[in-house]
Amino acid sequence: MSTNDTAHEIVGVLRTYFSMPIARALLTSTLRRAKLPYETIERSQLPAAVAALEEVLANYISDAGRRAECQRSLRMLVGRTPVTPLLVAPLRSAEVLSASTIIHVRAADDVVNACEVGRDMARKVGFSDVDQVKVATATAELTRNVLLYAKVGEMRLASLDAPRRGIEIEVSDEGPGIADVELVMSGRYRSRTGMGMGLMGTKRLMDAFELESSPRGTRVLARKFLR
Repeated sequence: MSTNDTAHEIVGVLRTYFSMPIARALLTSTLRRAKLPYETIERSQLPAAVAALEEVLANYISDAGRRAECQRSLRMLVGRTPVTPLLVAPLRSAEVLSASTIIHVRAADDVVNACEVGRDMARKVGFSDVDQVKVATATAELTRNVLLYAKVGEMRLASLDAPRRGIEIEVSDEGPGIADVELVMSGRYRSRTGMGMGLMGTKRLMDAFELESSPRGTRVLARKFLR
């Protein structure tokens, strides 16, 4: 079943609280009852879709705290304009984005999900098996960093159409930021776990890499292009 970006975004929120099949089934059944389309839902219909979901969440999430968190995450989608990464605004005019998926990073399962989604998108774009692994590894490392240092964040994966085919990974969080970006990116820094490839490894795997960090949070954007 093909879905558009709006449906993908809603499923991305629900995926934090349910398995992927359940998240899709919940959205499909809720939209059907609200007489809204699933495959062709438009952004203008997002408020109605979120309102319909909020009405039924109590039937699926018994914990009041988690239910309230899910409601807040859904409400954040309402009124959201298409994501335009601040780091590469000059490049946006030269690159056309196609399909995108947003993953809310809050638990270890989200790292696995991001890895799977990244590899699947890379396969659809046309990357080789080796480059699919590189993209999957980059998504895993970046989402793992979010969990380790910021606890929660968001990853957006998008395919690039023109003038070069490829894939874009954007990760943002509202954590404490990176105190010494130069040290971390120098290759001399050892993480608290001493494991993983981290930011430097991700930079080596991708063709373009940009990092912005402050006490208000961190944003990473990376791109991989077809050869």
